[in-house]
Amino acid sequence: MTTRSKAASTAEEIAAIQDLMSDLEKRLHRLTGAAKREFSGGSADVSDFVNEALNGIMGRVRESAQSVSQSVADKAAHLGGDALKKVSDEMEQRPLTMLAVATAIGFLFGMSRR
Repeated sequence: MTTRSKAASTAEEIAAIQDLMSDLEKRLHRLTGAAKREFSGGSADVSDFVNEALNGIMGRVRESAQSVSQSVADKAAHLGGDALKKVSDEMEQRPLTMLAVATAIGFLFGMSRR
């Protein structure tokens, strides 16, 4: 798997996690509202307990998602650093080849801009 496809895969996974987190937060908010309505005639202590429990769950899920997102971002940065190091090593080993590749890429980019 190339570095570019790994980065794309990582970005897709981050987006999927964010979508899941958003969905979970919406569901927990609905559950909180339902609990308030359900226990509105009952004891305030029960309602407070349910709300605190749901808010605690939402907080832990949010923290976990941020931790996962940070971990994925760190891994992506590491992969990017590895790719840069490989290019740097190639430039040191084969400077003329890398110059030719850079020239060809520049030429192709220039042609595509016309």
